Amino acid sequence: MLVDNSVLGHSITHETGWISTGITKWGEVDVPTGYRARVCVHGPDCETEIYKNVTFMPGIAHLARTGQLELCTSAELRSEQFRQPTGRFRGYGSFDYGLFRNIQFRSVDGIPSDSFGPKWMGLPNIKTQQQDRLARSDDPLFAELVRHLGPKNNVDAWHLRTAERHGLFCFLTMDFRLRRLVKSKAHLEPFRSLRTRVMTPAELGRLLGLVPVAPSLFSYHDARSVVRADLHWPTNTRRPKSSYRVR
Repeated sequence: MLVDNSVLGHSITHETGWISTGITKWGEVDVPTGYRARVCVHGPDCETEIYKNVTFMPGIAHLARTGQLELCTSAELRSEQFRQPTGRFRGYGSFDYGLFRNIQFRSVDGIPSDSFGPKWMGLPNIKTQQQDRLARSDDPLFAELVRHLGPKNNVDAWHLRTAERHGLFCFLTMDFRLRRLVKSKAHLEPFRSLRTRVMTPAELGRLLGLVPVAPSLFSYHDARSVVRADLHWPTNTRRPKSSYRVR
């Protein structure tokens, strides 16, 4: 199956947090004290759509590690990753943990053809290069998908086209808006004839009979630091890079 980058982003279930232990006197100076620890992203009572999908990822990851599922990526999915912070998909801190950690994703169509170079070369940015590649495509399936999904979703249309052309079971995504859009057009061509499904981790998990597992149970996996499995972010979401502080 082809795995969308949105799934990889939400697969990071623990992040590195600063745990304050109060103020200590250093001579006459007040010094804040604390320590870094691995903290859960989601709380045990979280009821969001994102969390419900994340609970099916441990089962999917287990099937991949035991060779019963193959998780794939593609050149254009990798191109998307290159233009975004690496920490979004692997974690920003040294104590972060992701459910797909150490799983190799095979690219079904090689590596991106993006051109990199110093600023003085005047090369277009990676996003522009990707859009130029898609604009040059003469693939009829891609054109039909874009016609139905809209030009703003042309990259997602290409991912779906890639999964279909390579005979993959599904395009696994946590772009719920895209999932609803595809579902609303399931009775139309070319969606009606597609062998590849567009599925969320929860949909795939239920299809395979997987049991949802709370990510907090993985708090101590590969831990090389203090773990605070009793804590989680108040927002039940990953923190943005701008507010991520590692001391």
